[in-house]
Amino acid sequence: MAATAIDGAREASAGRDDAAAPPGGLGTLFAERARQMPGALAFVDQAGREAWCGRPRIAWSYGAAQPMIERLAAFFSGLGLPPEAPVAVCLPAGSETLLTLLALERAGLTPCLLPLAWPRDDLARAVEATGAVAVVTQSVVGALKPAETFRDIAMGYYGLRFVTAFGPQPPDGVLDLDRVMIDERPILAGGGEGAGDRAVRAAGSAAAREPGIVTLARRGGQAGGEPEEIEAALRPASSWIAAACAFLEVAQYEPGERIVHLVAPDDLMGLATGFLAALLTGAPLELHGLFDGPALAASLARGEPTRLVAPGWMEGALAATALPPSVRGLVLLHAAPTRFRARAAATGPIVDVLALEPWALLTRARARGGQVALRLDARSGADADPRVRRDDEGRLSVCGASTQARRVVRGQIEAQLPEWRETPWRADVFAGIVIGVS
Repeated sequence: MAATAIDGAREASAGRDDAAAPPGGLGTLFAERARQMPGALAFVDQAGREAWCGRPRIAWSYGAAQPMIERLAAFFSGLGLPPEAPVAVCLPAGSETLLTLLALERAGLTPCLLPLAWPRDDLARAVEATGAVAVVTQSVVGALKPAETFRDIAMGYYGLRFVTAFGPQPPDGVLDLDRVMIDERPILAGGGEGAGDRAVRAAGSAAAREPGIVTLARRGGQAGGEPEEIEAALRPASSWIAAACAFLEVAQYEPGERIVHLVAPDDLMGLATGFLAALLTGAPLELHGLFDGPALAASLARGEPTRLVAPGWMEGALAATALPPSVRGLVLLHAAPTRFRARAAATGPIVDVLALEPWALLTRARARGGQVALRLDARSGADADPRVRRDDEGRLSVCGASTQARRVVRGQIEAQLPEWRETPWRADVFAGIVIGVS
């Protein structure tokens, strides 16, 4: 399955003449799936989510999702934003996030993923760091009211021109995306190019970039009350595909499996191991926006062959849970900074993913016995992706197709892409095994 996914991804990212998205974009892969298997399930929301976001659970086939992507893309094009303009996306794990990413790409704009859990001040700094001119968010997520938060941020940051939101009863001053999806009438009059026109113009322009997605990471800030530093990076579609392919080479998803994902698709780790992996393999993706133990148990009890993707801190709880035999393996996601325990916990096939956000993912399969034994040199040589090196102080640098992201500072994109990207992360290694990253 992994080899087939890689071959198909390389062909799709080579840049074919496709009216559904700029060449090489993720929308190209999605449109190809829609042509091949329009009735197949693409992604589905977790059960019971209406209680915390006011939006019903929806299961989207590839064919059903395509017209919704077009409607959203036409709306975003109608805002009249410049080509490739950065648009912040701050949403929980759900179908809205994936439809939005594909629609923004279709409209020739650049999605910037902002984690919903960040506090208001960090979200405001993230908007400035990316130079976002619009936001796509949600009215309510549990006790949070993201649409109100971003409306208030927009009042103090004049570069943020539009705040849009899914969900019931968006606050005053926020554009209603639910209406866009269900109402045949345009929500905005006049103004913009069509989504197709914008996509063709962006793709045909000599100056146009390959479509990409910006992700952000926080680090530092513990000492002296200093705020955490926010680092932003623009990763082109080809690098996203390379990162997902490198993950799949190790994870080895099998035909007929589905992916149940408990981590939000708001960074490299969450998106590459979820939506991108599903897109490359054709596996249905079930997204859980807020953890709900009974809902997860009910989902796993359906008996469908499943790969469960969960944050690493859940390993102990999963080890104490009698998972059904239909769960064929676990993928545990660890975002730096993190510490690893050597003892075995969960049983069965386990894959560990170490995220050096926003630059690289390191994916390793556990040896027999289930103990974490993550080695930096496990995949070496010119064909390894990513390649990793550690200097005398423990600082990690990465290289390879899956690491080809450019730093973004206040909306300005790094001009020169280094062969080796020096990350801010340091690895503690004992007997060749990574015991922690700080």
